Amino acid sequence: PAMEKSTEFNTRRFILAGTSGSQRYAFNFKPEVIFNEISDADTHRQALSRCIAFCKQQDVPVINPPQAIQKTRRDQVADVLGDVKGVTVPKTVRFVPRTPEDVKALYETEFSGSVLLREAGLHGGKTLTHIDTLEGLEEALYAFALDGRPYYMSAFEDYRDDEGLYRKYRIVVVDGTPYLRHMLVNDSWMVHRTARQFMAKHPKLIEEERQLVTNFHKTLGPRLSPVVEQLAERLNLDYFGIDCHIDQDDQMLIFEANANMNILINSEPTPNLWESPIAAIREHLKGVIQARSGQG
Repeated sequence: PAMEKSTEFNTRRFILAGTSGSQRYAFNFKPEVIFNEISDADTHRQALSRCIAFCKQQDVPVINPPQAIQKTRRDQVADVLGDVKGVTVPKTVRFVPRTPEDVKALYETEFSGSVLLREAGLHGGKTLTHIDTLEGLEEALYAFALDGRPYYMSAFEDYRDDEGLYRKYRIVVVDGTPYLRHMLVNDSWMVHRTARQFMAKHPKLIEEERQLVTNFHKTLGPRLSPVVEQLAERLNLDYFGIDCHIDQDDQMLIFEANANMNILINSEPTPNLWESPIAAIREHLKGVIQARSGQG
């Protein structure tokens, strides 16, 4: 791998490849710390397995151990975090349907009421479908390829407020400490980047996010810290994100918690609101790397 210049570290990127057999990895240097950037438990199963072997061979501290990433599938997160006080994680089942009957059977035996159906490994709302009834499920299945690929079915929790609005928070966790990356509001249950278009029509929502982001470190952040520390400990991750709704009693409804989120990328014109939290996250992350490498 080629050396990448950095003012803080000498970094080397190493890409794991291959599909079979064990491999030995030899370098002309001894790494001080490994930062695992393989983050999707669904799409990178083989790479994570190889990364486990790679990390064992190097025998140095690892940030975001691949074993922990393997356990961040949506169904496993629901099992691991489901009993944490102050947290709700909707029931989620991962399955591999090959016929519409397989999907209907799961719905009838494991769920009641509204569910979300999505293809495993896709993000940003791709293929995500909200289904209220068995009849609606049958109609929705026309849009899905039931060819042996895995899917998730999750219980849908209606989190809209009295005004019919949905709020989704992205909490970033660095070594157990929470940061608010952003807060999105929409009049639809699916809250993604397109919610910015809705918020642009409602200045009070833009101001609400500004106040939350600006004051998070002295208001909501300290109140969430005890719960977030538990979540980080349960997941055994050093750096990850939590997409969630937070109600007036600080109860967290978690949609997903994993290391596979856009956090440090800021595509908005500068200056903007999100530069400050991104800078704080980046600096804390640098400190974790330095501490694990023995430089801190």
